[in-house]
Amino acid sequence: MIPDNKFVRSLLQNAQRGNFTALEQLFKMNIGKIYAVVLRMTANKSFASKITVDTFIEAWKKIRIIREDSPFTGWLIAIAVYKTLDVFRNNKEEFAKKSDLSEIESKDSFENDILRLPHLERLIFVLNKVEKYSIDEIADMILMKKEDVEFHLNLAVEKLHDKYPLYKFDNSFQERISKLPIEIQPDKSVSDEIFNFIYEERMKLVEKESSEKPKIEEEPPKKEKKKKEPKEPKEPKKKVQMPEVSIDVNTSNLKKYILPAAGVILIAALLFIWFNRAKGWTVNSSGGRVLIDNSVLNNEGELDLNSGLVTDENSNARIIIPHIGVIEVESNSSLARTRNDYELKIIKGKIIKRADAQKHRLKILTDFAEFNEELSSDFELTVNDEWNSLFVFKGNVKVIVKGFKSVVPENFACDIRKGKFAIPYYPQSDNQIINLIKEYSGPADPNMVVIVSLASKSDALSLWHILQFSSEENRPIVFKKLNGLVPPPDSVTGEGIQKLNREMLDQWLIKILSEI
Repeated sequence: MIPDNKFVRSLLQNAQRGNFTALEQLFKMNIGKIYAVVLRMTANKSFASKITVDTFIEAWKKIRIIREDSPFTGWLIAIAVYKTLDVFRNNKEEFAKKSDLSEIESKDSFENDILRLPHLERLIFVLNKVEKYSIDEIADMILMKKEDVEFHLNLAVEKLHDKYPLYKFDNSFQERISKLPIEIQPDKSVSDEIFNFIYEERMKLVEKESSEKPKIEEEPPKKEKKKKEPKEPKEPKKKVQMPEVSIDVNTSNLKKYILPAAGVILIAALLFIWFNRAKGWTVNSSGGRVLIDNSVLNNEGELDLNSGLVTDENSNARIIIPHIGVIEVESNSSLARTRNDYELKIIKGKIIKRADAQKHRLKILTDFAEFNEELSSDFELTVNDEWNSLFVFKGNVKVIVKGFKSVVPENFACDIRKGKFAIPYYPQSDNQIINLIKEYSGPADPNMVVIVSLASKSDALSLWHILQFSSEENRPIVFKKLNGLVPPPDSVTGEGIQKLNREMLDQWLIKILSEI
């Protein structure tokens, strides 16, 4: 199993300290992977959903005990496998029946034939050939003799070889397996159930802790009432004549107090601006040679306005930005702060940005585009001489190229190439349509019709962007396809879209983002 990168490890450490946002992001990054593994093992959508929920709830309960050398995704898969085995043991009759694949049938016939294998053969095949567990590890997991594991594995392989005889040769069989999608996203109800459970349990814990706190304040003891003594008769009050008072306002005295007060207010305002400015960004190096303005960084330093930072092939850096969060700068990267607060220029390399109690937005500039994030967005950006590549983990990022704003939401990516437009795409879409989207060049692009014909619902966001770049002749073609995938709100008309009415386009975008 591949070790965790620094970003994942940082999320894990924050989640272990009780940071719910880090936990949520960490889990969302892995839900598709775990669901894919379990769905292939069970070939049953309802069981796969339930096991996925149980896996992440178990992971939440035990997140503080994961070993530092244990890859997080591998740890999750191990939990999912044991949960799956429990389901197999408790539902033997259900799994003995022939699987109904109507709910989960894939466009990939090879994937479907794996799902049609008998459940024990399928389980062992998925663990060994797809997830790369050894025969010994599988034998320990499922409490079966090594020879029996090998027997069922060989049966599964033979059945697939009979179905696909060309895959018997060379490494083509394993290459075909490697093309299976790494992630399969479950219904939204799965993640909702996971996070609702965790939230409710956290609230119960908070209520329990607050109810167990000892009362600090006690009611004061009641004082004994004194017996009333008879009052002596009071003498009638005499009216007192108050002397007349005249106030003489001296304007010179008034100026004496107003001017200092105004000075105090001005100083307070300046102090407020000073403490809320984009202060020096703290930089930590993790080995190797990190330069700030051509000076070697010794463990820690500051990146001021108009300062540059460079990492070599053996070094990484971590930038802590007040009111923003953290930027992980990977090796062979070069970047600089601009003259403006909360603005960064990336010359080359790769950064990973993650939010932490974010109050201000970060703007990132490259030679190809401008990237404007929403608050609390997490994303990865790679920059080189030929293209920029963006992937958004959380939130939304707007990419401005040639004055046009593209919207890249959570779990979507976008490649910006010289002379091309920025069209976001879903990374799990078909590779052919992804490549065509990356190369899309505008109204005269000859592959526009091919993109439209290949598009599925997960590509609706891409079509929404392409619609605006299409010529008037081609716009109805894109509109018709997009209308079939995600119908627009009632307030949006075909005529308005043909004229690229901004308000209608934005209303349709909101609906697309809510459904994909």
